[in-house]
Amino acid sequence: MIRTKGSISLILLVSLMVSLVLAVACSTGDGSAWVGATPLEEALSNGKPTVAEFGAATCIPCKRMKPVLEELVAEHGDKLNMSFVDVRNHTDLTRQYRITSIPTQVFFDSGGQELTRHVGFWPKEEIMAHLEELGLL
Repeated sequence: MIRTKGSISLILLVSLMVSLVLAVACSTGDGSAWVGATPLEEALSNGKPTVAEFGAATCIPCKRMKPVLEELVAEHGDKLNMSFVDVRNHTDLTRQYRITSIPTQVFFDSGGQELTRHVGFWPKEEIMAHLEELGLL
């Protein structure tokens, strides 16, 4: 019986350790802190047009979008907000903006009104053309 209690205790301890490791691994690198990202509420209220990227750190097309959007904010951050919303961490915003697929880029005017949106990977050149077409750049 002692041997069984010891085995159960060991299994529980190992399970707890694995759970903690997984929790830490899943919570780091969530993509919400990428360069140039601004919290969406702040971005929509500061008077500049905003592009919000709704995605997740584990989404392959979202990972491909990250450097594209970082380049945009590096080149045009003085005229344009860029906000990354991790759909797993911000389910309220995901529901509010009716995001059903990721990545989704939502374009807002300087007053915070949604103008248009795009779903999927989008090359920088096409985003630039769209921003110019909307009069945001």
